[in-house]
Amino acid sequence: MKPIKTSFLYFLIVGSAFNICAYAQSSVDSLKYYSDLAIKPQNATDLKKAFDYFDKSFQIAIEENYKDKAINLLYYKCSLLYKNGAYDDSKEVAVKAIKLMNGMKPTSYHLSTRKSFYNLLGLIYIEQRNYTKAFEMYNNALESSETSEDSAKIYNNLSLVYKSIDNNKKAKDEILKAYKIIPRIKDTLTMALVIDNYGVLESEIDKEEGLKLLQRALKLRKTVNDKSTIYTSYSHLSEYYYKNDNLKKAKIYALRALEISDILKSSSYKNNALGLLMNLSDDKHAKSYKKLNDSLYKAEKEADNQFALMRYDYSEFERKAAESELVEKRALNRQLLFLILAILIAFIAVIVYIIQKSKHKKEKLQQVFDTESRISKRVHDDIANDVFQVMTTLQADNDLNQNIKDDIELIYDKARDISKQLGEIDLEGDYKTILNDLSLRYNTDHTSVIVKDVSKIAWDKISKAKKTALYKVLQELLINMRKHSEASVAVIAFNSKQKKTVINYSDDGIGCELKKSNGLLNVENRIIAVGGNITFESRINNGFKAKIEI
Repeated sequence: MKPIKTSFLYFLIVGSAFNICAYAQSSVDSLKYYSDLAIKPQNATDLKKAFDYFDKSFQIAIEENYKDKAINLLYYKCSLLYKNGAYDDSKEVAVKAIKLMNGMKPTSYHLSTRKSFYNLLGLIYIEQRNYTKAFEMYNNALESSETSEDSAKIYNNLSLVYKSIDNNKKAKDEILKAYKIIPRIKDTLTMALVIDNYGVLESEIDKEEGLKLLQRALKLRKTVNDKSTIYTSYSHLSEYYYKNDNLKKAKIYALRALEISDILKSSSYKNNALGLLMNLSDDKHAKSYKKLNDSLYKAEKEADNQFALMRYDYSEFERKAAESELVEKRALNRQLLFLILAILIAFIAVIVYIIQKSKHKKEKLQQVFDTESRISKRVHDDIANDVFQVMTTLQADNDLNQNIKDDIELIYDKARDISKQLGEIDLEGDYKTILNDLSLRYNTDHTSVIVKDVSKIAWDKISKAKKTALYKVLQELLINMRKHSEASVAVIAFNSKQKKTVINYSDDGIGCELKKSNGLLNVENRIIAVGGNITFESRINNGFKAKIEI
């Protein structure tokens, strides 16, 4: 028996492929989970968890030389540090990312990402009141802009920076650049953004034209039904009417802004809307409160900027607990991965074993057929031919006893039967014709062999090994029938049942007491060797039956 060999390299390759696929899927799921935490944090813990994930993922990406992935992870880090108020650290990360992109071949992805970093740096410098650097970043972003929408937004941001330093002339110059691009802009909200901010600036010079622009922006935003930008239009219109002493309309738009802030559940919007309404109040205490509240809000914002990291700092115990939880989670994920990998390897091993076992069985069966063919040839060439020559010589001797002649002829017939039984079969022709020819050879004056429904079987779908084994089994049953059964009729019926071929053999001979002698054992072993099954049924004076399933 040949040893069944399995390839360790094969398992290693399959296991590695599985590991890569599992890791890739895990990476995609983790990225989505932590990016959601970064975009929609519920508390400081979410920001800390997200930052730790992106920081460690960045180190892995750098080690594995995945630069595009590393740049993407740096953007998340930069954004989180900005949200935490760590502007210097955020700026350092953004500069690192830009330097990394400088050493790479420029692509549309890199240009878009570079623009995002410049915009983010612009926000950082505005918070740090470094307007010179803010302008520089927005100008750099402008160089990387690819669409009219991009350019219009950057000009708009530049205009807002100039307005924040009370340089209305430069602010208007920038917003006019954006306004001239509007015919090439398809996005309604981008158009409304530019028109609205242009209206705010224009109303300082031309009140009527400014109002037209503000109303036009509101109309555009209402077509999209974007509540957040509609709120901005309402607040700007309220401020416009307040500055132009139309307190009634100023209050109408302030109340509309307050209504939207309730819909959006935005505290900052609501605070702004209430501030607009307080400006319209005649109560000097309310106005005094508004002035003090604005002052406190400004001071609080500056304190937030200065001490933002302190708000998100953790005690040593909390940090260790978070790190321990992360380590445990990773250990659990590794255990799960190893378990899945082990199951996969075991499954593949079983499949390979079954395939190798089936292959070995076929090889062994072929060896049996080859051995039988050699024996058949030897019996025919070395025995049957010699017996035939002796029989021919003795037949010419008239003095020899007839019984001896008959015995020698009987020996010759037996040798010939053994040779035919073990001989190689030519299955190249039509198999049903081959079976019909087999039955005809055992038809005699005393015995009829009938073959039924042989044409109903799709023999072309049955393997050569099975057809060879079936032929030899039927041949052996017919030989036994002719020698021992004294049957007048033998029937071989074919049928298909649940993807199996069923052959029922029966004769009306004298039957026998079933004992698995060499003949029946040989028949049974042939069928079992090709994965089939055979059963026998016989009683004295009640014929013989065999049922074969392959």
